[in-house]
Amino acid sequence: MAHLIYVCDDDSHIVRAISMKLRKAGFEVECFPDGFACWEKVQVRAPQMIITDLQMPRMNGLELCGKIREFPETKTIPLTLLTGKGFEFDHDEYMETLKITNVMVKPFSPKKLLTQVQESLNLTNDVIG
Repeated sequence: MAHLIYVCDDDSHIVRAISMKLRKAGFEVECFPDGFACWEKVQVRAPQMIITDLQMPRMNGLELCGKIREFPETKTIPLTLLTGKGFEFDHDEYMETLKITNVMVKPFSPKKLLTQVQESLNLTNDVIG
């Protein structure tokens, strides 16, 4: 059974690039335009990992990560946070307090993101697409 990954970003081009790379590598992917829509789905079916943008409408990435860490059922889900180049915030503080697994600055390499996903899920190289 494929690992389920949620991709949450309000930029459809980024969502498409990430989801294509992950699906090609054998992952099941569901996409959401904002943190609120993703959070609603997490409560119904928790994924093995979440990749979320920082800046989004309704619920931003940090708020989503905070919600996920509040509940025992979801608190161990690996989280990758995507940020826009030039958008500064204290990565280390949030990585520690919200247990964010990875932070990637846009633009980023989909191949590098795939490698980070595999490492976060402790998968072997036989999944690389």
